[in-house]
Amino acid sequence: MALQGVIDRLKKTTLEEIGVSFSLADILRDMKIEGDNVYLKLFSPSDKYHDFLRKKAEEVLKSIGAQQVEIEFTNEPPKATAPQTPPPPQAQQNPFENKRKIPKVKKVVAVASGKGGVGKSTVAVNLAAALKKMGYEVGYLDADMYGPSGPTMLGAKDKQVLAREDGKLIPPESHGIKMMSIGLLLPSEDTPVIWRGPVLFKALSQFLFDIDWAEDELDFLIIDLPPGTGDVQITLGQTAEIDGAVIVTTPQDVALIDVKKGIQMFNEVMIPVLGIVENMSYFICPETDKKYEIFGKSRTEEVAKQYNIDLLGKIPIEPKVAEFGDLGIPIVLAKEDTASSKAFIEIAENMIRKLSG
Repeated sequence: MALQGVIDRLKKTTLEEIGVSFSLADILRDMKIEGDNVYLKLFSPSDKYHDFLRKKAEEVLKSIGAQQVEIEFTNEPPKATAPQTPPPPQAQQNPFENKRKIPKVKKVVAVASGKGGVGKSTVAVNLAAALKKMGYEVGYLDADMYGPSGPTMLGAKDKQVLAREDGKLIPPESHGIKMMSIGLLLPSEDTPVIWRGPVLFKALSQFLFDIDWAEDELDFLIIDLPPGTGDVQITLGQTAEIDGAVIVTTPQDVALIDVKKGIQMFNEVMIPVLGIVENMSYFICPETDKKYEIFGKSRTEEVAKQYNIDLLGKIPIEPKVAEFGDLGIPIVLAKEDTASSKAFIEIAENMIRKLSG
């Protein structure tokens, strides 16, 4: 089998089924051909893609005459080569550099957390509301496909998503914020999302690139990611241009351990971390004004300094945040005089400074 013929065939084999826009040739890291036997080393950041990629490569190569196909996977990014030594064709493109701009959006910010239960969606929704309150045109994308809470927290459970003839989706608006969530497309809020990877990736790709966010442009799109460092985060890093990520945590050591993983994950997928938000930071007794650190002394600033990133702000524990969230009104819009509301505004201001720097 001819080397160039194999490479040309791999270039023509796209991986759109898993929601990415590059080909098998783009993730090829090494190749050997011995007669009709082919050995490939492929880049894959998650073992969840391995079965699909192995089957795809075998089908393609056997269709052009390969008798035996051996596949090996690596999660190591390609090594840089000296300018005077051009890299081989299979190493010319890093998948995390092959990204598309989300249409009609100026700035895209992902809100993430290393683990669940730290109030990530509360921060994302109120951050979007704070930006809207400051006069910006804002969109909110609920990318937590398996646990969408955006419609509830923005009071949009009864809103409808419209579709144009060209297939573009028109997002509904709540509190002046354009929003999209898989929760708006389900028959009821009790309906579970039971999707395997390829279906999930297609839906996420449509949410990223097939939504008509505004007649002109949004100033900001806030993407509310699922917790952890899984498929959605990796797909986002591979496909979309993201201006920065905000990582939400609580003061507990177990949460901060996962913050470190999140920082490293965003570094690997080439998304800059704008800073950390510490939620449930402290509680102020309304009767005595005494401050209590319920989760113990915070080490968030220490972690931020360790990774040379900013602590964008600390949000106190206030029951009204959850109360108004259940009613579908972000605390920033419901009670602007609360400590939490003021903290969200400060965090939004600090985030804008980082994006402008």
